[in-house]
Amino acid sequence: MRNPSQWMVCCALTLTLVGCTTSEQPATNEPVEEPVVMEEPTAPEEAPESTDDASDTPEPEVAEEPPTEEEPPAETPETTPEEEAPRVELVPKEPLQTNGQANLALDTLILVNKQIALPSNYKPQDLVTPNIAFVDSATGDRRMLRQEAATGIEGLMAAAKSAGIDLKGTSAFRSYDYQVQLFNAYVARDGKEQAMKYSAPPGHSEHQTGLAIDVSSASVGYQLTQGLEQTKEGKWLADNAHKYGFIVRYQRAFEDETGYMYEPWHLRYIGVEHATNVKQMNVPFEQYLQQLMD
Repeated sequence: MRNPSQWMVCCALTLTLVGCTTSEQPATNEPVEEPVVMEEPTAPEEAPESTDDASDTPEPEVAEEPPTEEEPPAETPETTPEEEAPRVELVPKEPLQTNGQANLALDTLILVNKQIALPSNYKPQDLVTPNIAFVDSATGDRRMLRQEAATGIEGLMAAAKSAGIDLKGTSAFRSYDYQVQLFNAYVARDGKEQAMKYSAPPGHSEHQTGLAIDVSSASVGYQLTQGLEQTKEGKWLADNAHKYGFIVRYQRAFEDETGYMYEPWHLRYIGVEHATNVKQMNVPFEQYLQQLMD
């Protein structure tokens, strides 16, 4: 009887061990599966929240580095801002004036007209005398321009000479005090209403910016006259001034907008790119600046 009892004991122990093993396996599988199920819905919810934190953003990116398919789309949008950046730089973000005073920060695009004035003590610091021919009556400061405008008028005069065009400067920079004397003389001669059509009140003259110059030719006796328009010199100026950064500031078609009569002799420097735009658009300088700022 010893052998059967021993055999029965062994069988009982074997069944007990088998029962314990089968009951533990499902218990270990259920906890393992639960975190996996919970992590899948949680991941998309946490992703948008982590985009606000700079420290959280690199972590998912590092985990997803192995797939190379995501890198090309990231490079494509980076090219577009680089191409558009220069366009933004070309647009000045400055007011044209503040309480009727010209915005000096606009530099060569500064706007001066009958409504917008320069400070009475304004005088550019970079005035130089360009290497061009002037009429004898132009002396001292009246031969000076700002450096950039001086370089532009030198190029214009050289090109004109090569084309057989005879031009001389008659008046460039004018101080506030000089404009007082000039304007008062015109008022005394023709009356204020008439003088206002061709001369600027003190502080409202473009000549005070150091960016304007009057030019004329021997064909009209070096006078400032609308007859210059009919000469080959006047026509050459109208067709070529923009190539050297100048515009014929007071056009016949824009007398109502500018408030001044047509002056084919009055050149205003604004730079080659802007001068070319103004000529192509065929608009007053005021309108061009307003569109540029908007």
